[in-house]
Amino acid sequence: MDPEREEDLWDFLRQAMRLSEDDFERLKVGGLKMNYLRVCPRKLWLFAHQVRLEADAEAVALGRLTHERAYRDRPRRSLLLENLLAIDVLEGEGTLLEIKHAPTFIEAARLQLRYYLYFLTRRGVHLRGELRFPRQRRRETVTLDAAAVAEVEAALEEIARIEALPTPPAAPWTPACRRCAYAPLCWG
Repeated sequence: MDPEREEDLWDFLRQAMRLSEDDFERLKVGGLKMNYLRVCPRKLWLFAHQVRLEADAEAVALGRLTHERAYRDRPRRSLLLENLLAIDVLEGEGTLLEIKHAPTFIEAARLQLRYYLYFLTRRGVHLRGELRFPRQRRRETVTLDAAAVAEVEAALEEIARIEALPTPPAAPWTPACRRCAYAPLCWG
């Protein structure tokens, strides 16, 4: 894309953002909360209220291992932004990566990566996003457009609403509950 068209795209995205800078600063969260919003609002609430049960969870360990071993032959840099976002960037490609063990919660992963792109765009950094599933040798480009901006902003507001609840929201049982580290709190 030529630089002029690319700058027009970023201007369009900035105009699509309805949250003020103050609102964004008040609502911004870590990427994991964005992911948990789509996985399970109850899990989000528990996590936001410092209930941390995933340290020894098998799925978390597999994800960490996949993340550590993937793309070791490529120049990749991990960055921690504002003590909130842990992102990987493929150097020389301008690609923001989100590496996942499996595409089980793909909508959650897409939202998380869109949030990273949104966050960076608000900071004046424009990157391409890619979800990667190394075990499946699969990749998916994730973009930030006006619909994604609206989705991210609505998600930020929903996270704030859930976190403010006095008790965790009810959660329907799903097959994913079998492997969830929080299952004992929900299903005894």
